[in-house]
Amino acid sequence: MDAAGNLYGTTYSDGTHGYGSVFKVSPQQDGTWLLTDLHDFTGVDDGRWPIGSVAIDANGNLWGTASRGGNLTLCAPLGCGVIWEITP
Repeated sequence: MDAAGNLYGTTYSDGTHGYGSVFKVSPQQDGTWLLTDLHDFTGVDDGRWPIGSVAIDANGNLWGTASRGGNLTLCAPLGCGVIWEITP
């Protein structure tokens, strides 16, 4: 959770490409929550199938890991996994 009360998370196999996504859920004044899709993993350089928690650094950047993607040559055919960063 960030200082504004927004929650961040990932989905494992959702998103545009089916390789997972990063999302933000923001509290609204009427008591509901607004869902915002921050990133849809493509399965290559940015990773696929995110795992673990989302970390927030002092600058508000989001960090996490994906179990596959990245170097597709070394760990063919799905990749070795990545550490990702998103600046919302």
